Amino acid sequence: MLSDVASLVERVGSSTAPSAWPPGVPPHSIATLPGLKAWLTHFRQEVLGRRDWPATLQAWDFARQGNARDLLALDQAWGIHAVTLPFAEASRRVGQRQLNRLRALRDQRVITRYLEAIEAGRAQGWHPLVYGVYLAVFNLPLRQGLVNFGAQTLNGLARSVNRSSVLSEDAIIAAVDAEVALLPTSLPSLPDASLFETRPPVVLS
Repeated sequence: MLSDVASLVERVGSSTAPSAWPPGVPPHSIATLPGLKAWLTHFRQEVLGRRDWPATLQAWDFARQGNARDLLALDQAWGIHAVTLPFAEASRRVGQRQLNRLRALRDQRVITRYLEAIEAGRAQGWHPLVYGVYLAVFNLPLRQGLVNFGAQTLNGLARSVNRSSVLSEDAIIAAVDAEVALLPTSLPSLPDASLFETRPPVVLS
């Protein structure tokens, strides 16, 4: 799934849609090192820290509790914002493709209900939400999962940048590595560690 996320974000980076870029950082400025750093910092702080990660965390919590109703409400609320972005269709495709891969987990009713809602047109399967479901279903470490999501996002952005004599491959790698190192400092508040004790998955009746 993280590979899909990186590919999706690479499309965001190649987009010239204004909503794909931070205020005051036009697309042509990314060809400079200061512009690239400003862009990556904006994504880490504003897109990941204030938008994607909180939604992933909410979806994780709902899926962990087997709370399909609130998960679907979150999907609908997220859609109000997502449809204005240049990568909305790609986000749907990535999320739905990954959710379909979990279809065989028939004991996970939250997945079944999510898929049924998508098929009925009542949900979209946005990729940050499906990633949260994925983390919950497989009981993966939440903190590391969010950091990995962020790292793939930043690397996807970097792959969209045009290389030049001014902005070399080494400079891009160094800028990305610097932002990836800061990802843990941008994470939203995480649940108490006691939530991560081993336990069987919640199954709705």
